[in-house]
Amino acid sequence: MVNYKNQRRAYPRTPSHAILEISHDAFGSIVLNAKDASAGGFFVLRGRHHLPPVNTLVRVIIRRYTGPLNSDPVLMRVAHVSDEGMGLAFV
Repeated sequence: MVNYKNQRRAYPRTPSHAILEISHDAFGSIVLNAKDASAGGFFVLRGRHHLPPVNTLVRVIIRRYTGPLNSDPVLMRVAHVSDEGMGLAFV
């Protein structure tokens, strides 16, 4: 069986252990674990959080267990939201 959804991806995804601190003036800051990453963005797991709607622009600090990868927040867009989590695209 062919998985057509994966064929539509612009960038290949790889498993990620990143932790994303996502902030927006409307909801403050939430910390979510990334499931996977690509050159286009991240998919983060929902946990118990309410997630922002699609097309919301958020500021993101990307962390690994060794510390933050960026000192200034990166602007990202909520690309999609599901029961499992949300996709974030680099802007």
